[in-house]
Amino acid sequence: MNRTAALIMAAGTGGRFGPGEPKQFRKLNGCPTLGWAVRIFSDIEKVESVSIVIAPGLEQAAAGLVEDHGLKKVRNIVPGGKTRQESVRLGLEELADTVEYVLVHDAARPCVSRDLIERVCKALESCNAVVPVMPAVDTLVREVDNAVDAILDRNRIAAVQTPQGFRAELLLRAHKRAVSQGLLSSDDGSLVLAMGELVGTIPGEARNIKITYPEDMKVAEAILSSSI
Repeated sequence: MNRTAALIMAAGTGGRFGPGEPKQFRKLNGCPTLGWAVRIFSDIEKVESVSIVIAPGLEQAAAGLVEDHGLKKVRNIVPGGKTRQESVRLGLEELADTVEYVLVHDAARPCVSRDLIERVCKALESCNAVVPVMPAVDTLVREVDNAVDAILDRNRIAAVQTPQGFRAELLLRAHKRAVSQGLLSSDDGSLVLAMGELVGTIPGEARNIKITYPEDMKVAEAILSSSI
């Protein structure tokens, strides 16, 4: 079958971003944040379809965005759940068994490059689960009760990015197992790892920032402007 779908996660509330319009609909250089993410995956030949997981009540807004910006390959728009983990599972269940591979990406990372997406797809040829990572550059500590409990070895720590790639059947099985065992995680790779499966890594990208705070929008605009 060798079919690949992208699952764009846009169901978060963006509590740290602040009040106002949801950040996935805030415009970056004239296009909503969500639109940038959908567009780049739609332009990848390997990706056959794109599914958007959106907060309940925003389905029509997402559909309007897709139409207004001429975004291709969008197969469906799925209302998300109460957590990111539940939202991913709901999106996966909509895909059912129609795809072999799935790329899970956060809409809050609109600056992802074609190269990174294609490298994730390439890595899936030899690994059933793969995540892009960036090495830690700061000294990291474990904090307990407002005090440093331990200084961590940053040479063995990396920050995980998206898109994360998986065999679709494997990731859905990991999510169903998590439900049955009450496991909670904001990262899909960790659910696969919890089953004893290997999760491979590839180098991420410094430009692949996650928009969390309002000031991140300016950084994202600069990155996108430099790559147009």
